[in-house]
Amino acid sequence: MLKEVLGSAEKHGAKVKLIHLADYKMKPYHGDYDKKPDKESLRLFKEMMKFDGYVFATPVHWLAPSSLMKILVDNLTYLEAPDFPLQGRGAGVIAHCLEDGGFQAASHLAFILNNIGLISPPYSIVFRNKNLVRNKDTEWMWKDTELLGKNMVMLCEVVKHKPNWGYD
Repeated sequence: MLKEVLGSAEKHGAKVKLIHLADYKMKPYHGDYDKKPDKESLRLFKEMMKFDGYVFATPVHWLAPSSLMKILVDNLTYLEAPDFPLQGRGAGVIAHCLEDGGFQAASHLAFILNNIGLISPPYSIVFRNKNLVRNKDTEWMWKDTELLGKNMVMLCEVVKHKPNWGYD
């Protein structure tokens, strides 16, 4: 699904980079708002700052994002208040499930990302159940991956002029 989104974004003019969380040996967040997270998390954040938008993709584990995604999200707490350095950048979410929980996992992530200042274009919370057959009733799941790539590109263009979203 993520490759579909990235392909659509490239087709619409974006420069994309696929980052695998498994390549970063992030430690669980320590919970101290005044203390930096581990070096691997900081290395990932430095890479993230190079881009105007992100698509967070996760498999569903017990109706929730994967443990790697949860570690990332917890460490993103460091990029919250008071400076909100991700504020105004675009974000989309993809969740892929075998049985159920795709919408729950994706909406959970989207809510958190919104609360650290990321913004989402239309059709930016995408999920798909592996067991569903592609047909006229499920076609929207494939259409949404295409729209997410296109709409992320459009959103990043719209916000390049850096409007004041509130914590500037």
